[in-house]
Parts: sequence; C-alpha cells; structure tokens
Amino acid sequence: MNVSSNELQMTALKACRGIGLPIAQAQEVAAAVAASPQAIPDFLKYLSQPLKRADFNFTNGVEVKNANILRDFAVCADAANSGAPSVVIQDIEKSELIIALAKHRGVVVNTQSKDLSITDGTGSKLLFERCDIDANDWTAIGRYAALTYVPETDQSRLDGAGAGLSDND
Repeated sequence: MNVSSNELQMTALKACRGIGLPIAQAQEVAAAVAASPQAIPDFLKYLSQPLKRADFNFTNGVEVKNANILRDFAVCADAANSGAPSVVIQDIEKSELIIALAKHRGVVVNTQSKDLSITDGTGSKLLFERCDIDANDWTAIGRYAALTYVPETDQSRLDGAGAGLSDND
C-alpha cells in the first residue's frame, strides 16, 4: 500500500493519541515514523505496550527505568541536548524506531550491555517521501487511530461530534 508521508504522519499521530500519549510526544513520534517508515514494526510493538510509570533518577545525569520509548525518549533527548553528563535508558535495545527518534531529535544513541545511552549530536534533516507500507501494518495503525474516534450516537452529535448539516468542504 502506497501512502504519502503526511498521511502516515497523521495516522501515526492519531494512533499515539489513541493509546493516551501526550500530544507533544505523539507529534515527535509521528514525524519520526513518517520520515523512517522502516520503523513501523517497532512502532506497532511500542503502541501495544501499556504506558507504565517510568522511574527517573537525576543523581548523575538522567537514568530511566521502565521507560516507554514513545513517551520518554523526548525528555531523554532534551537532557542530552542540554548537556546532561549522562543519559541512560535501562533495559531498552536499539531499534529502528529509536534510530528514527534520535535522528529526529539530533542525538546519538548507543547501546551499553542492555542499556541505551543518549548523547548530544548533530541535527539532521528528515526526508519525507511517499512510502510503501504493509497492508497489515497499516490496518494495525488504523486500529490504534480509531481509538480517538467519538462513538456515533445521537448524544455525541448533540454534543458537537460530526460534520452536521453545515459541512461544505
């Protein structure tokens, strides 16, 4: 299935919001996935994981346990870009999604045993192009995106959902 990078980005954004990811993190993840569609299998893996509470330790830089990459990578990248002496996410393996997020944020990621180390790097320009996506992956992303939809009921329409009678675009 061939889709535009914009269509992929907006659907990935809705999928992130569907699992309860805050809007800022959802926007970053969606941009990274749209620029690196090879990260879609990893993206789907992280979408299926529950958003548990991460444990942050700021004693010697930033150390994170129980991280969810979709939610917690941004704060770690910010810390690395701000000059934190050490930024480590514990028990996370490097993946295509992490590489895409690192490229998007202009940081470098390395693995140290089972931990991911993040350091300041040089920014790189993301390239957005049409891409071919496996139909099953597209359907799976769409299922997560559908979690943002309002149920189609008379009450939801009375509350403002839907286009109504004045939709003229």
